[in-house]
Amino acid sequence: MSHTAIEQTLSVKRFSTYRQAVIAEDGIDRSAKALQLYEWNAELSSRFFFPLHIYEVAMRNAISDAITIRYGQDWPTNTVFQNSLNDSDKGALLSAINRDYQGVGKLLPEMKFVWFENMLTRRHDGRIWKPYIAQAFPNAPTTMTPQDIRKALKEACYIIRKFRNRCGHHEPIFNNATLHDVYPFIVQSLDWRCVHTQQWMNKKQSVTELLANQII
Repeated sequence: MSHTAIEQTLSVKRFSTYRQAVIAEDGIDRSAKALQLYEWNAELSSRFFFPLHIYEVAMRNAISDAITIRYGQDWPTNTVFQNSLNDSDKGALLSAINRDYQGVGKLLPEMKFVWFENMLTRRHDGRIWKPYIAQAFPNAPTTMTPQDIRKALKEACYIIRKFRNRCGHHEPIFNNATLHDVYPFIVQSLDWRCVHTQQWMNKKQSVTELLANQII
């Protein structure tokens, strides 16, 4: 097998991230090990998609449920809700509605996930999170205030979303500073939403197994 040919196919610049990581670890250039690291990185990205999928769907639904309590079943068309958003989020919502609005169920997957992350900012504490976060996330610690729960969810969501984007664009994740934080954040957020869903996901996932067998 020609490591050089594979490197050329993937692009020397792209492969150099893995090559340099091996050189930094071992002190010498090992093409075969760099390729192993590339394979491991790609496999880990693939394995992450299942828990990322469950997390994103669960969070979209949880946030939608909280908005529904405050603004009604058809909250996307509620002008009071629309006017509570900043200009960017309002524009994104109106754009989605204007394309072909067929109810909340169809709208949710059409909205970028960052829109839902933005719903977890303190801007919405008074209207949504202080009164309703316990209904959307019933298993969150009772020792935490609604603001602290919302802040923890927001911080986790930011890290998870950024990580998901790296996986989706086939970028290196082996050297990501938050690599070992992502899955625990997913577990925590899901646990606060639904213990049964979290346990099912945790049983089916294979991320932790591969994380325990790193190349470098």
